[in-house]
Amino acid sequence: MDLDEFRRAGHRIVEWIADYRAHPECYPVLSRCRPGEVRAQLPRAAPSEAESIECILNDFERLILPGITHWNHPAFFAYFAITGSGPGILGELLASALNVNAMLWRTSPAATELEECVLDWLREMLGLPADFKGVIADCASTASLLAIAAARDAVAPEIRARGMAGCDGMPKLRLYTSEQAHSSIEKGAMILGIGQENVRKIETDARFRMMPSALLQAIRGDIADGWRPFCVVATVGTTSTTSIDPVAEIAPICRDFGLWLQWIAPTGAWPQSFPRCAMFWTAARAPTRLSSIRTSGYSHLSIAAHCTCAIRMPCSAHSASCRNI
Repeated sequence: MDLDEFRRAGHRIVEWIADYRAHPECYPVLSRCRPGEVRAQLPRAAPSEAESIECILNDFERLILPGITHWNHPAFFAYFAITGSGPGILGELLASALNVNAMLWRTSPAATELEECVLDWLREMLGLPADFKGVIADCASTASLLAIAAARDAVAPEIRARGMAGCDGMPKLRLYTSEQAHSSIEKGAMILGIGQENVRKIETDARFRMMPSALLQAIRGDIADGWRPFCVVATVGTTSTTSIDPVAEIAPICRDFGLWLQWIAPTGAWPQSFPRCAMFWTAARAPTRLSSIRTSGYSHLSIAAHCTCAIRMPCSAHSASCRNI
């Protein structure tokens, strides 16, 4: 594609996007395609020769658009809030043109330093102290995986070099989360070798919130049975019901037993957690060593749509329960 053709196609695409955003009501919220209908219209084999961009864009409108569920439609009320903002779309355009692989500072200093700056903004919005640091992940599931991995490695640092199977005397790890928690928590435990059976799903109350009393009972019972509790995952806005776990009551339990406390806000309810963060930090403050904060989002130029945060809760020096771990 030469630059003149690129310009013509680019203008056409931008005009199409502007029209699409101006009149979303023209489209059905949910695709009316039948299963297999889109696939049946696609070639069985890859084309042997390139096609023009005009042909590709025509195929986009004719074949792809009817099979789209329109998340940006004003009547779309499922899953997450709209994340495809105008600035975000333009940001994606610039980011794809630059094709930055932000592996190290040297691979693109601006990518590294912009990420740090935006996460500092997010930290300030959440009311968290200045020593909180973070990284941007591609989604909340990856962020949860990273946070659980950090908690696991803190319990048994030798895992990083020798793996779960190579660690002699490896304690039987136990992770706790709400029975309403996102499936990524359980999947993360499976990927990291903790095991699905070692994820204890704590019962919830009538408002679908994790019950601190049930959590405390589960931790004490596991310690008595020889397990090593290491992480609690609370949720601020569950995907299924948007319920908010009582983080301020869960945090002291984690502190008493020296557990990691991870909280994840996987739904559109996460901005509502901002005023709760001060309450959360007050409950977790004494004395706490920061470990990590993980965030994830969909746009290069916007703050995350999801947020995951993990904190190491040091054990109270006077906690008999902690000394028994």
